[in-house]
Amino acid sequence: MKYVILAAGLGSRFAKNGEKKPKPLVEIDGQPMIGRLIDILMKHGGEQINIVANSRMPELVEYLEDLKAKGYPLVVRPIISDNSYYSLTEAAEGIEGRFIAMTVDTIFPQKEFEEYVKQSEAMPDDAVLMGLTRFIDDESPLYARIGADGNVIDYRYGGEPYAEGAIVSAGLYALNDKAMKTVAEREGYPESLSDFQRILAAETDIKVVPFEFSKAMDVDCLHDQKVAEEFLKEIAEK
Repeated sequence: MKYVILAAGLGSRFAKNGEKKPKPLVEIDGQPMIGRLIDILMKHGGEQINIVANSRMPELVEYLEDLKAKGYPLVVRPIISDNSYYSLTEAAEGIEGRFIAMTVDTIFPQKEFEEYVKQSEAMPDDAVLMGLTRFIDDESPLYARIGADGNVIDYRYGGEPYAEGAIVSAGLYALNDKAMKTVAEREGYPESLSDFQRILAAETDIKVVPFEFSKAMDVDCLHDQKVAEEFLKEIAEK
């Protein structure tokens, strides 16, 4: 399986909390979050891991290049961007067929991720498998709307959940080159990764199939770091 990690953000909330390390190098469970994520992807068949990293964070780029020198199958692309969709297109450049993308700070149960990978490998070319969860820890989550056919038909950022129920993006996206090209060929440039998901679900013929994680979260600040470590202890005991 080919994977994509989006690690080009500024990590501004960590910086405001006084954290001096680049966000991807902040430790989760005793390991830099990006190193921990890479190890997880290697355990789940990672044949190639494409990473976009903030080029203004030389410590992060150096860390990734060191892993690459040790034999990890990384493709590292240092970029400067405040558009998460652009980061996705840069990271996915050159990938043919299916891949799974995620943000660097996504925390999820590995047993469920194993099933997610298996299901994504079986998806047809005209469908994507998007991770969702009913665990909501964000003040402005990306809500998903599930249609009568069981697929995602729309997304909305923040506000109130859809009448069909409160379920949000889990930060895991099983995509393919067809889905990427379908959106890229449309008029107008997606404003963000959230906008990209909305376009896929509401404005294309690509089928957006949901995969529900029991719990998934992202790590945006020092408080989230502590919550994530408690979450990992919780799922390790199951």
